[in-house]
Amino acid sequence: MNEEFNELFDIKQQKETNDNLSNPKQNVLIHTVVRVVVLIVTIIGVCAILFVAALDANIQLAILGAAIILGWFGFMIFEAIKLTKRNCRELANSNIVLIIIAILVIMGITVNVL
Repeated sequence: MNEEFNELFDIKQQKETNDNLSNPKQNVLIHTVVRVVVLIVTIIGVCAILFVAALDANIQLAILGAAIILGWFGFMIFEAIKLTKRNCRELANSNIVLIIIAILVIMGITVNVL
């Protein structure tokens, strides 16, 4: 009977240790700051590429700049989907908000340029 009791206790103890493993801490501020810094660096790089493209009248560099921005959007959408599946809803929501803000900023820049 003691062996059965010990087995039950061990199983219970294992379940408790598994329950103690919580979801990873969702620090939305750090997550958002890192993504914003990456976006700013990307935009500065793309602006530099577009400046060189305008000086040389080279359309391939302009296409490269657009591809870099689209790559950032693709990465953010992929990460938002992945975070949603892992139940990190706050981080996924921050990605979605960043995507929307970036779209609005890019639309605002293009409206002023055109």
